[in-house]
Amino acid sequence: MKTIMVAHRGAQLIAPENTITAFRFAMKKGFKAIECDVQLTKDGRLVIIHDETVDRTTNGKGWVSTLTANQISGLSIEGTEHIPFLDEVINEVVIRNKAKLIIEIKADTPLHSKKVASALAHYINKLPSETCLYIEVHSFWYEALRLFTIMSPSIVTAAIINGGFNDEEIISIATSTHSNGVSLGYEFLSSKIVRQCHKSKLFVDTWAIPDGTVLKRLKPMSVNAVVENFTGKMIR
Repeated sequence: MKTIMVAHRGAQLIAPENTITAFRFAMKKGFKAIECDVQLTKDGRLVIIHDETVDRTTNGKGWVSTLTANQISGLSIEGTEHIPFLDEVINEVVIRNKAKLIIEIKADTPLHSKKVASALAHYINKLPSETCLYIEVHSFWYEALRLFTIMSPSIVTAAIINGGFNDEEIISIATSTHSNGVSLGYEFLSSKIVRQCHKSKLFVDTWAIPDGTVLKRLKPMSVNAVVENFTGKMIR
């Protein structure tokens, strides 16, 4: 089985994370899959940003959920980049380049995570079926993920898990959220849990590996995808 390599927030150590430039650079360097984070503005637009606030990555301040799309559009990242909207990213990654897009649902509260999930489902449900084939949705917010899978059952999904659960609980989380797979922090991976997930017909992704030494340790486990922090050269 060939493991798919995924660029975590694009080429985030070469270009500003979660920007069109970061995604373009990663694809230019050979990545066929991109990971990004989606949140919801105050007026209901889906935007690509990791943090719940714009403070770290832009020249602005404030919670994403309290800013309008116009306010988000007016912010800059390192002077030359902007926070992209989801439609920009889908157009660039999926439609233009036919690359896989893994979208992680982000939010500042459990309630807001459901609003993000609902908005994302409504948006994706309007896309052409051929576009949807390239899209996956992942999340730590399990109730939001469950809602999304109910609203968009044809989209591949995964529950993100970063320790604190035994093997049976990991599979139970995936099952309860109607997910197709799990995305496990690499520190918590084992050959046993990968085998058990595959036996339960769940794929296994891992993230965000720092170097080739870790990848070498993971290879015998036959994980389905590795979300890596791209440093200028794909980790093989």
